[in-house]
Amino acid sequence: MKKGLTLMVIFSFLVLFVASSFAQPQQRMTRAKRTFDRSQNRILAGLKMNQDELNITDEQIEQVQNLVFTFKEKTIKRTSENSLNRVELQKLMQDRENLDYDKIKAILSKTSDARTEMFIEGLKLREEINNVLTPEQREAFKAKTREGIRSRARNSRGRMQKYTPRLRNRIRR
Repeated sequence: MKKGLTLMVIFSFLVLFVASSFAQPQQRMTRAKRTFDRSQNRILAGLKMNQDELNITDEQIEQVQNLVFTFKEKTIKRTSENSLNRVELQKLMQDRENLDYDKIKAILSKTSDARTEMFIEGLKLREEINNVLTPEQREAFKAKTREGIRSRARNSRGRMQKYTPRLRNRIRR
């Protein structure tokens, strides 16, 4: 009985060790960053895919590309600033007995301001992209986008029941 229990304990530790050795590290990408990257890349990819259908010139595509790359450069700079702020905050938090609340508050407000600026920059980018396109191209692209959302919703009805109401709300917009 004791041998069986000992073997069971050794086996369970072995399984835990092997399972943990195959575990992947957690990625620390924030949801906001993923959303910004994906949405800007989707817009650019959508415009390139439908260039002929929407009568978009190569100059317009190049302008949009330049806008997206400029936005990405700004995002990378702000992200690195936020990372430095996070390290600075960790340094301040090391000494738990002598916390400088004013410095902590200043760092947190800098980080918050940077996130706000990134969000505003994303909104400005969309507006600038809309300004590059003609009104007819904008409407045609919006219709194409809605059509794509509808087809994805139809294709994923069985798999994603819990997301369907959210997709319906997107389609109605």
